[in-house]
Amino acid sequence: MTDYSLVENELMKALNCDDEQINEYESYINNAIACVASQLKNPQAENDARIVNLCAMRAYYQIILISDNDDLISFKAGDVSYTRDTSSVSRARTLLDLALKSCSDLVQNNGFAFKAV
Repeated sequence: MTDYSLVENELMKALNCDDEQINEYESYINNAIACVASQLKNPQAENDARIVNLCAMRAYYQIILISDNDDLISFKAGDVSYTRDTSSVSRARTLLDLALKSCSDLVQNNGFAFKAV
């Protein structure tokens, strides 16, 4: 398994948080590490910097998705409407996609494909 502390340090940079705040995200870090470990082609690459980054970005994406931050842009009282800024989710998804691409040689593609009929 990928070293938890390496992933934790990488995630702290992405979230711009301290040692106390990062403890709130322990389950997300553990989940990301387990998920990436199940996709590794070579278990000996588990602490490769790209794999550590992938684990951190996977956890980061999940954290952004569940964030209490509504990112409210506007609110209208008449006919009650509001607008949310989804750029943080989009940015987190982009970072995750980049991390996946950077270590495509280290992880298996779980996509579905016909090999033969």
